[in-house]
This record gives sequence, structure tokens and C-alpha cells, in this order.
Amino acid sequence: MQNEYAIQTVDLTKTFKSKVPNSNAGFFKRSKTVSINAIDHLNFEIKKGELFGLLGPNGAGKTTLVKILCTLLPPDSGNAYINGFDVVKQQMKVKQSLGTLFSVGERGFFWRLNGYRNLEFFASIYNVPRPKRQERIMEVLKLVGLENSAFQLYQKYSGGMKRKLALARTLLPDPPIIILDEPTTGLDAISSRNVRDFVQKTVRETGKTVLYTTHYIEEAAQICTKIGILKQGRIVASDTPDALRAKIKHDETIHIVIEEISAAQIAAMYSLQGITEIIEKIDQDLMPNQKALCIELQSVDQLPSIFEFLFEQKIKLVNFKRDEPSLEDAFIEITKKA
Repeated sequence: MQNEYAIQTVDLTKTFKSKVPNSNAGFFKRSKTVSINAIDHLNFEIKKGELFGLLGPNGAGKTTLVKILCTLLPPDSGNAYINGFDVVKQQMKVKQSLGTLFSVGERGFFWRLNGYRNLEFFASIYNVPRPKRQERIMEVLKLVGLENSAFQLYQKYSGGMKRKLALARTLLPDPPIIILDEPTTGLDAISSRNVRDFVQKTVRETGKTVLYTTHYIEEAAQICTKIGILKQGRIVASDTPDALRAKIKHDETIHIVIEEISAAQIAAMYSLQGITEIIEKIDQDLMPNQKALCIELQSVDQLPSIFEFLFEQKIKLVNFKRDEPSLEDAFIEITKKA
């Protein structure tokens, strides 16, 4: 094992058996048993201090992978390591290295206890030293923004407050690695942003490693330093958000609004190197002397020549926008090709 990796899998495989109708069974149509690889010889690494986003369509194997990493589910073959510890042979060391928040984070709390008492119970389970227990509980409550609601009954917490308390429980033993399984599911926009900001701040200030699974693609693009796309139990792409977007980028498209340009000048723009098409768009909000053009380029490197042409021709540039493929576009195209 290499010490630079917080999480690593080597040919990790998990197979489930399922019964499906047998079309060849004749009149009685008996079912047959088939094997489904939820995780299929998976190899990937997450470096220490990395905020790694895991994306994948339904049935890709995200939940199965998280359960194996948390020692809740044994693999059929291959290996997985958390902080250098084997998830099968060194389960106690793995659990001590991990803090995990599943998508329904409020399960396991006591509704008739307040937030502080709930965390006090889990602190005893996590073997937080008794002399430091009170200080640590208030520290994590402050981290998630619940210090003023510490003694409010859990049953009176809002959905966002319950998720924050679940985050506090995850951080209570101060683990070096955190797994967050769809932490913003069911939250409103403000609570979701607070969770994202908190995760980014935690990684930035403490150097913890975070594995962040989500169905919200642009959410991963906003906060993750690296993203892996999982399909049918295998990583089909793994890179930074910008690099994943670049994988599907072909022609460059820009949109400009300009003043006082003639048809002859538009035709002259075609002579510029790298321009493949110029389309005049109809926009009712433009002034009479303004025109909106959509210009397709072979590469972004041709942009300076367009600006130079406008300057030489004394054409005023009113607005400029460059089309950028979203991570969602990249996700759909990459999973289709995989």
C-alpha cells in the first residue's frame, strides 16, 4: 500500500444473485437465477486531503461501494483499503479511520433527547475520552452551526438541522477520512449550500479526505477537486471537473452583441482563421444599431483574432459570452460511451 492514498481499491468485486423470468421455461415460466456484478473489478484511488466526488446513474454501484468501504458489506474478491487498513482483515482500524454519513442521516438519533445529549451518547460509543467529551461535543456543534440549538429537543429540529447534527456525529471522533453519501438529499437550497460550504471548509482547514457521493451533478462540480464516474460497477472516467468537461468539447461557440457592423464586415469575418460559421440571431431586446452573432470556432485560440478584427474595424463590442459544456453534459456523454 502507498501511504499517499486515503482510499484505494484493487480489483474489488461484489456480485449479487437475482431471479428473473425464464422465457425458455415453457408454460410454467419458472424463474432463473442470474449473477449481477454490482462492483466489477474496481480499481481507483483517492489521495489524502482530496475532496472526491462519486457520480453514477441509478444501479451503478455507489451504495454497494460505500457499504464495502464502511465494512458493512464484505467483498467477494479483490481488496479495499482505508487509510492503509484492509476493510476485511482490519475492520476495527478501518472504523477508527472513518466517519460516515448516509443519505438518511437522522436515523439512529433519539427523538426525545436534545442535540447535545444525542451526541453525548455517540461520544461514549466512539470512545471519545470522558474529560474531553463536553469540549468535543460543543466543538463539532459549533462547526456545523448548531451551538445555539444544542439543548433543543431533536424532534423539534428542522430537516436541515437534523442533517447538520448527523454531520456533527460523523465528525465527533475526528476521523481522517469522511464518507458522505448524498448528504444534501431532501434539503432546501439554503441548507444544501450550507452543507457544501461546510464540507469545503472542513477539507480546506483540516486536510481531511472526503468521498462525496451525490445525484446532483453540478453540486459535485462546485466543490469537488476530482470526480469519478461509476457505471455498472466500474470507474469509466476520473479527473477534475474541468478536464471531464474538456473530454466532450469539440468546436468552440461564442455569442457576441456588437454595434454598427455591416454585412460586408460580417462576410469579412469569415476570412479569419478558425471561424467555421457565423449565425445572426434575432433578439427583440437589442437596439436598432445592434446585432447578435453566434460564432463557431475550431478552437478558443482564435478568440484574439476576432477581438483584433473588431478593434481594427472600430466595431463596438457590447456583450460577450462563451459556451461552456456543463458537467452534466460530460456525465451523460461519458456514460453513454462507456
